[in-house]
Amino acid sequence: SPQTTTFDLSIKESVNWTGTTSSDWADASNWSTGALPTSSDVVAINGIFTNNPSISSTDAVAKTIIVGTASTLTKDETSSLTVSGDFTNDGTVTLNSTADDFSSLIVTGTATGDITYNRYVNVYDDTAGGGWDLVCSPVDMTIADFITANGANIEVLGDDYAFSQFNNATGQWERYATASQTGSFTTGQGYSMATSAGATVAFTGTMETTSQSINI
Repeated sequence: SPQTTTFDLSIKESVNWTGTTSSDWADASNWSTGALPTSSDVVAINGIFTNNPSISSTDAVAKTIIVGTASTLTKDETSSLTVSGDFTNDGTVTLNSTADDFSSLIVTGTATGDITYNRYVNVYDDTAGGGWDLVCSPVDMTIADFITANGANIEVLGDDYAFSQFNNATGQWERYATASQTGSFTTGQGYSMATSAGATVAFTGTMETTSQSINI
């Protein structure tokens, strides 16, 4: 006689941002389920909201995050976001930092779409308590695009910016000229940099999600 096989199929709905109460990610009333997203949830931020989501002083988690067109997600310097699956951004995702604190975004799966990381960089003048910072780009970005976005904030030293990469062959730091720049940031490589007043510089591009290695 024919055999009948029964399957239990469970489909979990996404956790959708509503922003009903505020912009606080950590407020459960801002989510469609009335509960905060967990590491097993698909999180959707898709729409135009009065209160756009902001992660502050929170270690947020999700399995998958989808940020739709015209939607925004902001993380302050005291927060982190860990995504165990994929991260898709068709809107605007911004991470911020200060002189002492830096936000974190970790994606285990695939990351699609650009993010912007506003990375604080020390002031050039040592008498102001600052100095050079060693900075690594968290995204794929050309040097020229970086200068276009941030040149006004980077200290100028003669014909060069206070922005350089180390040449292993010569053992010297080589500054980027103000007249023109070529190439892109090398993933995993540190660059020395200083700003004119102590400010953030914006790195915009697709984020790196895999382990990187660099010869030193």
